[in-house]
Amino acid sequence: MPPRRPRALLPVLALSLGLAAPLAPPAVAVTPEEGPGETPVARAVTSSGRPAKVADILEYCGTKRSACTFRIDPKQAREYATAVKSLGNAVVNCTTSDMGVDRTVTLRTSSTDNIGGEISGKITAEGTVSASGEVTTNLSNDITSENKTPNLKDGPTSTNGTKTSVAGGAKAAGSMSAKLAFEAAFKATYSKSWTIDNTETTVYKSTVKPYDMLVFGASAAMRRVVGDLVTDTGKKILNVSVDSPSMVNTSSFVAQTYAVPDRLCGRKRPAGDTAPDGDNSPPGGLRSAPAQEVPAARAVPPGADPKREVVLSSHAH
Repeated sequence: MPPRRPRALLPVLALSLGLAAPLAPPAVAVTPEEGPGETPVARAVTSSGRPAKVADILEYCGTKRSACTFRIDPKQAREYATAVKSLGNAVVNCTTSDMGVDRTVTLRTSSTDNIGGEISGKITAEGTVSASGEVTTNLSNDITSENKTPNLKDGPTSTNGTKTSVAGGAKAAGSMSAKLAFEAAFKATYSKSWTIDNTETTVYKSTVKPYDMLVFGASAAMRRVVGDLVTDTGKKILNVSVDSPSMVNTSSFVAQTYAVPDRLCGRKRPAGDTAPDGDNSPPGGLRSAPAQEVPAARAVPPGADPKREVVLSSHAH
């Protein structure tokens, strides 16, 4: 799917940005920026400012719960929305009949950090598409897909998987001391508990016309927090960044309809409209029809513009 932006603005709520105090400062509306920007590079120093090893400080943080504290720099915090990426495969209709699609699309976003998962504890993330058409994936990863036999009741199904690699030596559980230090600092700064992961869903019913294909995508709403991990001996890891699901914005789902390239269906696409535009409420309800699914990256020609684009609301849970 081309990196298009949803045409609807992400819903914006309020964010409280003060340090812990008896009275929280007034809430400030925060509009998400485009993309995460460059990830800061974590750097370890001794109490005198000389270079040190990140691994050594993280190991010390794990020796006792009070070994490290986290100091957040609110000025470097930012809300952002990821580029739109495809979820699952493109639904391709190579028949001469309308095909009904009824899909629940699920997006799961999780936390990552720039010190090998020591705070987030997220080493890998995986996604699948179930037989009912539910899609789960993590947008921070590369997507690969494989086809399965179509389920004609709910439209065709597919499977996709994602995996993230992290720095060698990272711990699956993360450093408890570093994680607890970050959680405490986050709550003191934002007056809310840190959200490690989040799941959002949307339901979409539509009709795919003959020689059209439907591609689902999503733009995840995220928050980046930057600060320093400081030991009780004065050693520090500077510019530690943690990316987590946003607590003030919701992600955007998008359904895009494209004309099927000739090569996918093995014959020329008929000229003109091949079916009336029934959209989400076709006459007589949705009707199943044979179809196929192919990876969206292969199905959508580079630079192609969708014939139709619908931005869908999400439901967090």
